[in-house]
Amino acid sequence: MARICVNVLVGIPASGKTSYCQKLIALPCRQFEVVHICYDLYIKIDQQYDTFRDEVGLYKTRRQMLLSFVDAIIAALKENDHAKLNTMSSNWKEAFDHGIEISPRTDPKDIVFLIDDNNYYRSMRWEWMKLARKHSLGYFETYFDTPLQIALKRNQKRSSPIHMDVIERMWTRLEKPCGKLFTYEQHFIAVEEHMNIDTIVAKILHSFQYPLDVPTPLEVSAPMEQSKIHRVDIILRKTVSKRIATVKDSMSKAELQTHVNMLQERKRCILEQIRLGGKDFPEEMMQVLVEELF
Repeated sequence: MARICVNVLVGIPASGKTSYCQKLIALPCRQFEVVHICYDLYIKIDQQYDTFRDEVGLYKTRRQMLLSFVDAIIAALKENDHAKLNTMSSNWKEAFDHGIEISPRTDPKDIVFLIDDNNYYRSMRWEWMKLARKHSLGYFETYFDTPLQIALKRNQKRSSPIHMDVIERMWTRLEKPCGKLFTYEQHFIAVEEHMNIDTIVAKILHSFQYPLDVPTPLEVSAPMEQSKIHRVDIILRKTVSKRIATVKDSMSKAELQTHVNMLQERKRCILEQIRLGGKDFPEEMMQVLVEELF
């Protein structure tokens, strides 16, 4: 039976997700097949879909439909049911206007599903984690730790660039994977500007060998003590001040004000993540945790 791994990509536009997928697909002599699930290809934008992908309207329904299709395809692969797989592939093309490149094999081969979307809300990733546990699949997240300014410069070089405000707003809301705060997010690797393909392949092979097989409910924690929230807020304020100090001499007054507003929004989102986090943590970890999330 083929072993299957789900690799969920996390990152703002122009952070390197496409290059990551292309390098894995083009990798010579790889020991596994790659199924590329590119949301931009399969899910069309409707009028209720706002500029930074809040989960509303038809867009949310289409996301759920895509997840259900992948669920059925994985079930067919695990059962080695060629007829069901052919049917699902045909239905996929009809539902999403583009086909999915996956073929029945008489010699089962390991398969990694690349879930290529921004996946910037933790709730989006949680749905794929549940699917992996349901089918006892390998699972890990790849977080693209690309500085905002680098992503913005890359975006401008695209043939169809995304509006800068969209990327900036998405950056402020992105919930970075954090195993320290959410125990179910232990399985992730961070990719910076220079990608190490050997490390990625090793993580995929490890995930094949050690699938997730114990259903774990989403943890619900008691509200954090107000005194801790206050101390985290102080650390966040200092972090924002340091970020502002590093750029204030290179920006105009208007640019600096926009940047400050963006950092303040990022601060607010991170404070909310920590307040609602999946577990408590000692005070000596506060500084490190804030830096990781920011």
